[in-house]
Amino acid sequence: MMPAISSDRPRLTTLAWALLRIGAVAFGGLGATLSLLERDLVKARGWLQSSDIAGALAYTKPLPGSTVVQVVTFLGWRIGGWAGAILATIAFLLPAFMIMTVAAAALFALPDAAWVRGALTGLQVAVVGILAAASWRLVRSEAPSSILSAVVLGAFVAGLFANAAVVVAAAGVIGIGMAWVKADD
Repeated sequence: MMPAISSDRPRLTTLAWALLRIGAVAFGGLGATLSLLERDLVKARGWLQSSDIAGALAYTKPLPGSTVVQVVTFLGWRIGGWAGAILATIAFLLPAFMIMTVAAAALFALPDAAWVRGALTGLQVAVVGILAAASWRLVRSEAPSSILSAVVLGAFVAGLFANAAVVVAAAGVIGIGMAWVKADD
């Protein structure tokens, strides 16, 4: 498979800037980041198609390592070849690298400073809020019925007390049961 080549291919600096911006707000894991990538690279800029993001996920999911970084690398390659892949990866990871470096340096240099602990607590609260907002959007789009919303809520509560694999398996069994009941109707 060759990278997507079009006459409106962006310059590498434009690609890097786009992935730097996405990397700066990409909290919440794979799902949230895929949503950001689709909104910016597909809908806003038109550099890719939704199928490119789905293909990137299909190719990279079985590989070891961070799937989101591999997806970004793959999409960078689709947009700008090997230089695009390298630049997209670096630009995407740079904001997180900088935040972690500054936070670690502040915590190391000033471990007893109340403002450092407060800033780190604020970052944690912000990440929880972003995760909650992304989760809510996912529930609204993927669980349109009240029954499915109840399954999601039940899985969330069960996940606080039980192993995640058990919760996922139980939700899967419920989904199979719902499909059987619906097929009988």
